Parts: sequence; C-alpha cells; structure tokens
Amino acid sequence: MDHHLGGNAGDGAKPHFGVRSEYMHNLLSDVHHPDWDSYALPRQRFHLADAPAGQRDAQMAQGRPQPGWTRSIKATGQGTEVVVAPKLVQTGATERLGLPHVYQTADLDRGLAAIWTTAPLAQAMRVQGELEVQVTVKAQDRNVTIVAYLMDCDPSTGKATIITHAPYTVTDREAGQDITLNFPLQPAHYVLAKGRQLQLIIDTHDPFFADANTTPSTIEIISPQDIESYIDIPLSTLA
Repeated sequence: MDHHLGGNAGDGAKPHFGVRSEYMHNLLSDVHHPDWDSYALPRQRFHLADAPAGQRDAQMAQGRPQPGWTRSIKATGQGTEVVVAPKLVQTGATERLGLPHVYQTADLDRGLAAIWTTAPLAQAMRVQGELEVQVTVKAQDRNVTIVAYLMDCDPSTGKATIITHAPYTVTDREAGQDITLNFPLQPAHYVLAKGRQLQLIIDTHDPFFADANTTPSTIEIISPQDIESYIDIPLSTLA
C-alpha cells in the first residue's frame, strides 16, 4: 500500500511504476515497458465516412476528414448481438485462454447499429495503448447513450471479435440538439493478422452498462464540417 498509494518505496527511493501487459488472447505473452509513454503507440486517425449508395456499411480510413453525412440508428432497449460479454466470468476466462467470443457482424441489424470498416490490412498490425472516438449525435430525447466497439473482423467470413469498447451517456440536453461526443475507449493491447479488418460498431444498448435512452427513439450520428467524426487508434506494424 505504501509503495503503490503512499509513494514510499520503503528504502527512501521513489517508487518505480512500469507497464507490464499481455496482448489479448495470448496468456503466455509478457511485455514490459518502463512507463506508459514508452508503452503506448502513437495514435493514427481513421476518419468515419458515409455508407456509399447501395451499401449497408461505410469505410473508416486515413486521409481527409469526411463531413456532411448522417446515419440513423434506433434505440429499442435491446441493442445488437454484440455485447461486452455474453457470460461475464466464462467469457473472460475463455478469452484469457485464447478463445474469444465470436460475433457474426455481417448479420447484425443495421437499423440498430452503424458500422464502419477499414480495408483489409496489408500486414500484421498491433494495437497498443489508448483509443479515442469522436462523433456528433442528434437525439430525439434529452438523454442519449451510445456504445462503441472496435472489432477485429475476418472479411472472408464476416466473423469478428472485440478489441475494446466503451459506452457514453449524455443527460439533460435539449432534444434535437447536436452534441459532439469525444471519449476514450478502454486501453487495448491486441495483435491483428494480415488481411483482417478493423471495424467500428456503434449501437445504443449493452446489458453490461446503464442505458439512458428513451425507447423507442432514433439517434442520428453525424459528421459536421470542422468537427468530423473519427477514431484514433494506437497502431503500428507488428515487429
């Protein structure tokens, strides 16, 4: 307690707090860094775009911001099949053993979720550090909850696993007003194979979190000029 909370290493020296981590789904990995700054990778920005005509999903890609689009999702109190953990203890235990829960994201109800996907990765990559999402929402009610999930998706099957996630709730705001949300996702340490895709899913409900939405209602996700929507990901090629 003295060392971690009291700032006393016990020998008069200043305590040293390093970073030790294992990347997801690999119990035998053991990565050490002297501090957070040396552990976390620089973040790369992926801009969220509109879904092209005739397509259900949009791309997220580096390059120029993508303003001027709107995507609508319904808040029904049910959400999609993507949840933090279908069975909290069991799901967590199997993930530690390298058997993550698999979601068929190709089959998700697009009326309940908005989805953005990168092009297939040209080489193996690693996510390591803090992530951040920015989106602007317009809700029919004074309260709004959204839940963001970053997924590792296999484009050949449409199956995906969760890399990280976070909910965000705004209360007592004027109904119909644009609200720009900028929030972190849980820090992650994850390895992606060559050919996989990063996939961002935003829906309105996860039983793991409190839900402030009035149901049924519609939430619009928009990308205004100069405050465009994006996700920042600490990403680099796998050394």
